[in-house]
Amino acid sequence: MPEMNDPGAPQDALEPRSGAQPADALSRRRLVVGGLAAVGAAAVAAGTLGRAASAVAAQQPLSDRVVVADPTLCVGCLACEVNCSAWHASVGRSALPRIRVLSTPQVALRKEVAAYLPARAGYSPATRRQCATPWCLPNCPTTGLRIDPQTGNRYIAEADCIACGKCEVDCPVEWQGTLARKAQPISSKRVVYDPAANVYTKCDLCIGRAGGPICVERCPVNVAIKAGYVTSDTLCLDLKQSTEAQWKRLV
Repeated sequence: MPEMNDPGAPQDALEPRSGAQPADALSRRRLVVGGLAAVGAAAVAAGTLGRAASAVAAQQPLSDRVVVADPTLCVGCLACEVNCSAWHASVGRSALPRIRVLSTPQVALRKEVAAYLPARAGYSPATRRQCATPWCLPNCPTTGLRIDPQTGNRYIAEADCIACGKCEVDCPVEWQGTLARKAQPISSKRVVYDPAANVYTKCDLCIGRAGGPICVERCPVNVAIKAGYVTSDTLCLDLKQSTEAQWKRLV
C-alpha cells in the first residue's frame, strides 16, 4: 500500500505527474527541444559559468542531510534501487531509481557480513548528491529545480519540469562503471531523463515521506545491524549531516 505523506512537506513536490506521453508526441517534443538546445548552445555555454558563479554568490543553503554508503557492508541485493523506484512511483513521480548499485570487485566485504554471505562482496551503492553548490539550479528555465527553504534539500518538482535537459548538462557528477544489475554498463550524469514520464529526476531524499529516504530504511543489511545480527558501528546506507567529510565519502 502507498505510504502516507508527511503533511509538512512542500506540496509542489507531492504533486503527481499526469502520465506518460504517447511515443510519437515524445519524439516530436524531443526533436523540438533538441533544436532549441542546438540554437541556444553557444549562449548557454557562454553564460553557464556566470550563472553558476551567481549561485555561489547567492549562498544557497546547504542540504541538512545526505545519504552516505559504506560499500564494505553492501551485498548487492538491489533492495535500495527497487524500493526507491517503487515508492516514487506510488506517489506519482518518476519510477527511475535515484540510487544505483555499481559492481566494484576491488571492494572487500566486512567480515561481519561475509560470515553470512561470503560470496556477495564487491558492490557500491552510488547515491545522487545534494551538492553544496547547486550548479543545476541557475539554468533551470522553470521552477522545476528547487531548494527546500527549511531543509536545503535539492529536488525536482516534476510537475514543473519541461524536460529541457539543462540540469543534466550542468550536473558535475556522473555514474561511471558497471551496474550490479545484469552487469550493464552505465555512463551518465546523476540527473537522469525518464522518457516514460518525460521528466528529469534526481535524489530528492524521498521528500514527503514521513520515514525519510526509503533506501536507508529498507536496506536488509541495515535491518540486520539494527536487529543485532550483524555488529557494525556504521550502516550500509545512512542519512548523515551534510559536511565536507561526508561528501568525500560519497561514491
